[in-house]
Amino acid sequence: MAEQNHTVYYIGNRRTSDHSETIEELDKVGATLVPLPMLEDEDEIIEQTQGADALIVVEAPITRKVLESLTQCKAILRTGVGFDCIDVDAATDNGIAVINVPDLWTREVANHAITLLLAANRKIVGLDGDVRADRWTPTITPPVGPLHTETVGVVGLGRIGSAFARRITGFEVELVAHDPYISDAEFDAVGARSVSLDELLAISDYISVHTPLNDETYHLINEEALRKMKPTAHLINTSRGPVVDEQALIKALQKGWIVGAGLDVLEKEPPDADNPLLKMNNVTVTPHAAHYSDLSMALRPRRYGLEIAAVLDERKPMNLVNPQVLEVLPLK
Repeated sequence: MAEQNHTVYYIGNRRTSDHSETIEELDKVGATLVPLPMLEDEDEIIEQTQGADALIVVEAPITRKVLESLTQCKAILRTGVGFDCIDVDAATDNGIAVINVPDLWTREVANHAITLLLAANRKIVGLDGDVRADRWTPTITPPVGPLHTETVGVVGLGRIGSAFARRITGFEVELVAHDPYISDAEFDAVGARSVSLDELLAISDYISVHTPLNDETYHLINEEALRKMKPTAHLINTSRGPVVDEQALIKALQKGWIVGAGLDVLEKEPPDADNPLLKMNNVTVTPHAAHYSDLSMALRPRRYGLEIAAVLDERKPMNLVNPQVLEVLPLK
């Protein structure tokens, strides 16, 4: 074990968390891990993280005010794909590397999106409820598409969107996708036809959303977008809740602009008990669990330690969100 001369705070510690592998990697660079509970207040975060050389963050708001208080911090790791809780520009301004972990649960999230789509197509939740209520009717209430020959639209063709696309083609669907930031070759690689967002909304029977959350994608699926969808279409979202305007979605479902939805993420998590989505039998909601599997959970702790240790040892991490920071934070 190296001499302990760095402090790493883990904000969002759960009592059941096992940090032994994170600690093992941090020990190699002389870093001590200090678990903290979930913190949501800026001033409390600042008070609790004084002297931090790095942070590991589950969901805490790491704002410009917080970042400016971290005078010796070199790295902040977000324990997932999305990093919208961190002001990345402010981190760069303050010479702090922002790291995410986008690859440990790609297959799990893609599989979950497929599951929500199939549940919507086959109306699994309703059929299960019928049988449990002693209603044995071997038919499915229309509309019930065949899936094969139908059109599936993918919004965002990054790691997870591409994994979803490769999987859904096995169901013999027509596949279209929208992503203005990737090449034609990447569309071809997954068998998707590149289309505008408007065309995707208009022709898709199922739309699966896989974008990051940022200023450009906030409420990307809004009332205007939902009105462009088929009245028989389903919306699937396993990305981030605010990519979809939830009030617009509720309105669209109530007014029949679309037929149903499958959601692993919501704008407010957990939702209020009176959220109308929870009362709709044409909506399946899961608790932001798409990332979860025994394997993905087992791989995380060591990865967190490896990434933070790299920066503290003046090495580039595997997934650097803000490469511009290298102009002021020299990493090999």
